[in-house]
Amino acid sequence: MAVRAPALQETDLYPPVKAFLEGLGYEVKGEVKDCDVTAVRGEELIVVELKTGFTIELLFQASRRQLVADGVYVAIPLPKGGYRAPRHDDIVRLCRRLEIGLLFVAFTEAGVGQVDAAVHPAPARAVRTNVKKRLAVLTEHTGRTGSRNAGGVVRRRILTVYKERSLAIVAILDAHGERTTTQIRALGGPDNTSAILARNYYSWFAKGSPRHHAATAAGVTALGEHADLFAEVVGGT
Repeated sequence: MAVRAPALQETDLYPPVKAFLEGLGYEVKGEVKDCDVTAVRGEELIVVELKTGFTIELLFQASRRQLVADGVYVAIPLPKGGYRAPRHDDIVRLCRRLEIGLLFVAFTEAGVGQVDAAVHPAPARAVRTNVKKRLAVLTEHTGRTGSRNAGGVVRRRILTVYKERSLAIVAILDAHGERTTTQIRALGGPDNTSAILARNYYSWFAKGSPRHHAATAAGVTALGEHADLFAEVVGGT
């Protein structure tokens, strides 16, 4: 029997929502260009916004995501009282009117998340699609090598494509010492290693011996802070 878990965080909703979408054949990633969850299947882009309660701010967010996605869901915990809760029918009715999908997330007594798609979103209309923003979301989603961000994480923990690639270089330099750009790429560094090193946006790199690069203390610290999100790359260096 599913029960509503107390004191849920947005990040608690992410695993069951991710599993639900993956079960439908989507590739799912969290925190992509301000979207809590993005799901891609072929050329279709679905966005899910996670919240611990049904609020006007959640609807504002969902309406903005309708500009870039083929469909938008909001995911919230099942209301207190379950499907007989007074607000249940009102929430469902409003989402249908706004053409926004609605996912209710509940947890069993054992803590297993369950997702019920109470409303499916209406297909996006071409006139309301922001092509530039849509492309930015798809590019960021595709550029991620994994799903290291949980939807709903605090901003400082979000791993963008650029930061992920920068950390990959730091991981290589930390494991192998000073290396040239060519050597870094040969060890698995990104194709745009030269540009990342030249820009040095995070101040994670320093000049070593001629044409060699080294990781700074700040870079190694950043790598350690993201160890839980970045274990695959660190482990592969």
